[in-house]
Amino acid sequence: MNRSTKARGIGLVLLSMFFIGTLIAGTPLATAAQPPGKLAWKFNIIGVPRGTAAPGAEAGNGGRIFIPLRTDWYTDPCLTTDGQNNPDTSMVPTKGVKIKVSAGAFDIVDGDAVADKVAAFTMPAAHYDVYIIAKGKPGGCLDLEAYTYTTVEGVVTMIFIGSIDIDRATGKPQWQNVNFLLYGPNGEIYFADPYFDYFWQLYNNGLRNMQIRFYIPS
Repeated sequence: MNRSTKARGIGLVLLSMFFIGTLIAGTPLATAAQPPGKLAWKFNIIGVPRGTAAPGAEAGNGGRIFIPLRTDWYTDPCLTTDGQNNPDTSMVPTKGVKIKVSAGAFDIVDGDAVADKVAAFTMPAAHYDVYIIAKGKPGGCLDLEAYTYTTVEGVVTMIFIGSIDIDRATGKPQWQNVNFLLYGPNGEIYFADPYFDYFWQLYNNGLRNMQIRFYIPS
């Protein structure tokens, strides 16, 4: 299944628990058989059929984040065309699982998104070429949405940055560049100042293994 990716932006103003949408531009993806550059770090997101992650995952394990093999979702991820699963991105998503991303050394801080639907990793507040691939046997679909927050004159704004399909179709899997989900068109870093509480929302239907790689730009 060859499905397109799309970056769209809709912002969300939080004021007295009321949200209003705004717009942010995105950048198209690029695919590659093998990402270029020098590898800086990598980790896997593992879909597990059981109701628990590997022992000790919540404390971080350096190389894996566990998510349910099938999360709840708004739309079956195998039926979406651009990775956007939340039908109303003017509202905080409540389905799927959340992976928080913040500035720091490369590390898995919380590798268990099975128990409480939340995991976390850190990465340096610098520019990398970031690629994602669906691995393993064909089958399984995952939608990934990216969000961040900022504050302007005391008003907190949640920004929907964009989304991507990560599906394990038949044939040789392709790496997808997802820089647009982490960096703005003018060099902004969405997980560092002035932004905060950046996160990915994942909706999984059977994808067992997704790998993320971070390359030093050549």
